[in-house]
Amino acid sequence: MDDTTNTGSSNTDADVTAGTKDGLGAADRDVVYMFGRRPSAQSPYPFNERQFARLLILRGRLQGALSMEDRAAA
Repeated sequence: MDDTTNTGSSNTDADVTAGTKDGLGAADRDVVYMFGRRPSAQSPYPFNERQFARLLILRGRLQGALSMEDRAAA
């Protein structure tokens, strides 16, 4: 059987890369998801109060931790 008589669609490099930024076609139109507003103590949406409090505690611990340069200087 001869492959040249096949009338089906064939994938060529031009077909795959047409309309894509990276040549793969995956995630070309990704944008950062923005919440409607920033969470605060008054309205912690999309988190409940417990989750928001734990996030604040974790953020404080990470910001308060000494970096490796600080430990070497101490």
